[in-house]
Amino acid sequence: MSYQHILVPVDGSSTALAAVHQAAQLAKTYNSQVTILLVVTIDPFIGVEYVNAESQKEDAINRGRAMIQDILEEAKQVFSSQGVEAKTKIVEGQEIYKEIVNAATEVNADLLVMGSHGRTGFKKLVLGSVAQKVLGEIYIPVLIVRS
Repeated sequence: MSYQHILVPVDGSSTALAAVHQAAQLAKTYNSQVTILLVVTIDPFIGVEYVNAESQKEDAINRGRAMIQDILEEAKQVFSSQGVEAKTKIVEGQEIYKEIVNAATEVNADLLVMGSHGRTGFKKLVLGSVAQKVLGEIYIPVLIVRS
């Protein structure tokens, strides 16, 4: 079995970076296309509208954009080091797992490689598990990587 298009969601965490490394090896082996996905969420209770001065709003937005670009560039470098060219995709949404599933359909991915923080017990109950929710919704193979 070979994979034509691998989708790799990232969030700047060490587990996401571990997934990037695994996906880079697979992409090199199978000569796969790769899309690196970053889902941007804004907490509805802690939005930019709570910042009073216009300059503070602009500064917050610029810092966020820079952070997003840094995360994507780090992931692209891992793929580049393996001789794999990766595209990037940024989407916005409140439910990260739904955006990942939607993106997989949009790019016609046939493999999803993602990191999991491996939360258990109370932390999993309170924080939820994006990986677990994705597994319940997606219809393509998923490789879960834990660091």
